[in-house]
Amino acid sequence: MYEDDGVEKLYKKIGNVEFAIQSQSKNQLDVNEVYTEVMKIEGFDKITLGDAFDHLVQNEMLAKEFMAKKMLT
Repeated sequence: MYEDDGVEKLYKKIGNVEFAIQSQSKNQLDVNEVYTEVMKIEGFDKITLGDAFDHLVQNEMLAKEFMAKKMLT
């Protein structure tokens, strides 16, 4: 009985670690996707768009907001 409790605790801890890893990976910024979306913007030259991309990557929260807004349009 005691051994089963230890195994059960281990499984719960592994499940918690897996959940934390999945949550973190869902929150990761896909830099390639941001680049693709920025470069699709019309009316600006590639240098300006590249600067905008650099700014977004340096400010991760802004990049996530940009991507969220792009998905709504």
